[in-house]
Amino acid sequence: MTCVGVDAGGTSTVAALAKDGEAPREARGPGANATTLGIDDAADVIISTIRDVLSGASPDAIYVGAAGAARPRVADGLQELIALAFRGARIEVADDTAIALRAAVPDADGAVLIAGTGSVAYAEHGERTQRVGGLGYLAGDEGSAFWIGLQAVKLYGRVLDGRAARDETTDLVARALDAPDRARYLDVLYDAPVRPAAVAALAPSIIAFAGKGNRASTKIVQQAAQELGDLVRSALRAVALLDASPTIAFAGGLLRENSLLSFLLETRLNGDVPGVAIVKGGDEPVLGALRLAQRLAAAVSP
Repeated sequence: MTCVGVDAGGTSTVAALAKDGEAPREARGPGANATTLGIDDAADVIISTIRDVLSGASPDAIYVGAAGAARPRVADGLQELIALAFRGARIEVADDTAIALRAAVPDADGAVLIAGTGSVAYAEHGERTQRVGGLGYLAGDEGSAFWIGLQAVKLYGRVLDGRAARDETTDLVARALDAPDRARYLDVLYDAPVRPAAVAALAPSIIAFAGKGNRASTKIVQQAAQELGDLVRSALRAVALLDASPTIAFAGGLLRENSLLSFLLETRLNGDVPGVAIVKGGDEPVLGALRLAQRLAAAVSP
């Protein structure tokens, strides 16, 4: 069987192929986030990357985990275009949470908590699945790098109003925004709104400040750990795993390395989720997509 898994993110697209027991091989392309590129252009990138990894072979199954595909309209649009390009293959397109889970937890029930620029939790228990969070920076992304950065930006506003004390956390914001005073602060925020990635870029320093004992950063990180814990507990509860000694995988840039944030989050989950097993690291998401493609192929093989 020839199976292809695809991790189509905003920065890059990676396709992995497994054929008749051979070691997987990969191909890479540019980002394919349908939210920013549009469905047609994102599908073109994904199809091109799949063709590169196939090198002329015909696929039996393709599983695509795509940024932006949590919305059914996007997932259905991508799936239709990919199916036209690879007729006869079994194809499934979903968002990138399931592939993150299967990269860290290949087969068992469990959940994944992803904390990067944004935040989302996803859980599976048999046929039951639940996605919690991932509403984007305007409506959610609690505990994410953007959320952490935004709390510091808001705190700096209080400093400029004389309602909070200046410290290294707020000095970081002042430098990053190039906003030494209240007038410039308002100009930066509202004349040309700051990009989410620029706000998210504050998070690693804030987490580091918290690790050194800075009170303002510590408070922000404590709140972030609480928000992230709430996300994954809600996902577990929805699929009846909360009291079943679940496995929770950590994924995303904020949870890649040990920090005060990961320590507080682990401590909270160990106290709130009986028998929890926390998995860090794991394979790259594209290998999770490949495992799901192999499941698709096995479901239709004689």
